[in-house]
Amino acid sequence: MSDIDPYRPPAANIQRPDAADEERGMFGLPAIALASVVGSVFAGTVVIALNYAAQKQRGTAWAVALLIGPVLTTAMLTALLIGSRILHIAPVPLWLGAWLAQPLLMTALAALLQGKAIQQRMRAGRPMASNVLALVIAVALLPVLALLVAPVSALLMGAIWAGVTSMR
Repeated sequence: MSDIDPYRPPAANIQRPDAADEERGMFGLPAIALASVVGSVFAGTVVIALNYAAQKQRGTAWAVALLIGPVLTTAMLTALLIGSRILHIAPVPLWLGAWLAQPLLMTALAALLQGKAIQQRMRAGRPMASNVLALVIAVALLPVLALLVAPVSALLMGAIWAGVTSMR
């Protein structure tokens, strides 16, 4: 008989590589613009936060994702709702203008905050995250936007509008 024991665990090194050694790709400016078009300012800031995480700036990433993103999105939605009330127009033209402007604004913000890091990474040939992943992230965040951020904006807008109308 053979001296191979079929019940013995394998002797080969089958450990996974350390996840800390892996380098995650950063999203480029087009990916941030795409996320902003599909998922609003909220998705754009989440993608910016993921770039901070890829740079190993975890605290900044959490601050951007949980604080700056919802605050910017709430401010934008509230401004749109109040603007439509003050101008006495349907909100659709304002929404369309914001939908066209938000990718430009988010790309400018990302270029300001992370433009040098993105350019350095691209010049060095280091990995970049795909635009498709940014699109998937934006679509996945739409329920969060609809269920959490938009109702807060509506409540805030109602409170502000009540204060404005009571001052008249």
